[in-house]
Amino acid sequence: MHMLIADDHALHRDLMRAKLESAYPEATIHEAEDYAQVKSACAKYKPKLLSLDLFMPGMGVLMGVHEIIQQFPETDVLICSAVDNAILVATLLAFGIKGYISKSMPAEMLMEAIDRVLHGGTYVPEPYRSTSVRLTRRQSEILGMICSGLSNKEIAQRLDVSVSTVKFHTGLILEALGVQNRQQAMSLCGLA
Repeated sequence: MHMLIADDHALHRDLMRAKLESAYPEATIHEAEDYAQVKSACAKYKPKLLSLDLFMPGMGVLMGVHEIIQQFPETDVLICSAVDNAILVATLLAFGIKGYISKSMPAEMLMEAIDRVLHGGTYVPEPYRSTSVRLTRRQSEILGMICSGLSNKEIAQRLDVSVSTVKFHTGLILEALGVQNRQQAMSLCGLA
């Protein structure tokens, strides 16, 4: 079994590697420090588990996560990030991540998350499970693209829908979030 630790901080990768090697001695652990390395390692090793930081150099935050999930569906993605935001986690879950762990949580929770994901489950700690904001899967996709800085036209092209459809969904998203514009939506998600 292959596992990939993707984080631009060497200390985090080293500590996580030590934990994984101890808990899963049969696993082959790989590391990536930027988005290009993440994609290359996923293509080469087809890891069962990818622990992914949201802010990897070269990665368009949410769109990068979306691309990894689309291109490597055999890889279970566990986000390990310093951003603590329930709306962001809900958006990532709609993209298809298998778990979310905050870097502020104890290592035992990280290992619990990894074990649950490896056994086919999903792991989301209590503080991130509930949000009053309810978005459809398509709206979550669009919110992710908005937070990645894509224009309505770029979103429409990626989703193969009309710009009017994107504008319609964007209006519903802003209303659901209780914000006036894209910048406020990004800020509410902890990304601005």
